[in-house]
Amino acid sequence: MQKTEQNNLATERNTNVKRFPKELIFLCVFLLILVALAAGYAFWMMNTNLGLAHSPMNSNNNLHILDRIEWQGEPPSDKYEHLKLPITNVIISHTATEGCKTEEICIYRMQTIQGFHMKSLGWVDIGYNFLVGGDGQIYVGRGWHSQGQHVRGYGAVSISIAFIGTFVNMEPPVRQVEAAKRLMDEGVRLHKLSPDYHIYAHRQLSPSESPGQKLFEMIKRWPRWIPDVTQLRLLGNATLKFVTRAYWLAQLPGKALPPLNRPVNSVRFVLTASPACHTQAGCVFQVRLLQTFHIESSGYTDINYNFVIAGDTNIYEGRGWDQSCETEQDQFSSNKVVVGFVGPSDSNKKLALELIELGIKWGRISKDYTLIDNTA
Repeated sequence: MQKTEQNNLATERNTNVKRFPKELIFLCVFLLILVALAAGYAFWMMNTNLGLAHSPMNSNNNLHILDRIEWQGEPPSDKYEHLKLPITNVIISHTATEGCKTEEICIYRMQTIQGFHMKSLGWVDIGYNFLVGGDGQIYVGRGWHSQGQHVRGYGAVSISIAFIGTFVNMEPPVRQVEAAKRLMDEGVRLHKLSPDYHIYAHRQLSPSESPGQKLFEMIKRWPRWIPDVTQLRLLGNATLKFVTRAYWLAQLPGKALPPLNRPVNSVRFVLTASPACHTQAGCVFQVRLLQTFHIESSGYTDINYNFVIAGDTNIYEGRGWDQSCETEQDQFSSNKVVVGFVGPSDSNKKLALELIELGIKWGRISKDYTLIDNTA
């Protein structure tokens, strides 16, 4: 009797197994397929690099690239213009910050640099296309497709590669240099860089220490480095080198300045009576002295020139294209741009005339302007 009951229980269990709904089996299989597809898609997305078309560990097995997601970059605050690829120029900079030897520290540096560019400089994003860490890894800034803000006037015609660190008195580590070179090779392979691209240092195009003296000396030994920047200046439509107020450490104006009525109808050349200068450091010193004298001794609100042209062939931004200069009668001349010369003016008159042409092109100066030359 007991055996009969056990047999009946076994038969019932087998019957229950056989009666397991086929629909449930199909549902489980379908769910497994969905999970597999989702996992595959997630893996693909993790290895897709903002249009870079290669994974962090790409065809160059020694090149490791961290995407913006990986270094937890903030999204840009606005849209930026796209580059026309392939690009023929690479500009090398340094970040002028502390360096980094580990991924953790490099990520922290990236976030700090992005924050400074966006919050302090008012840029829409981190300014560089790529950055190279002392850990030998590449950190994506704006990538291959978007214009950078690394050197004013050259974002549309170049890719920027910035070395994280300061390389005035020390060279970057070998793995940092090699990573930058491999990135450029990868750019050629991906048709983002032209096969005959050229390399320039930041300081060749703008008054700056970047990329630091030691790194600059290394770059000059690279076969693609170009000492003559004439063609790039023409390509970037930037034959003049401007030193912004931030670079020469200008004081803030004592109060808001009235705007210029643009386009202005006259330009005035004046001598500053300052000693001649021939280096950027010396000229920065003279321009700062001028501002101090104008504010503290002459009672002006700010340095009383729109631009100052110095012996280092740089143009120093005073009140710029937007604010009026003051007259001796405590009035503001809203229809005149004033250009001051540090030292003899004869050698810099050509730069001043080019500045005027640029002002006409930008709509700051009227085409039929009057030139008042008080330097004779």
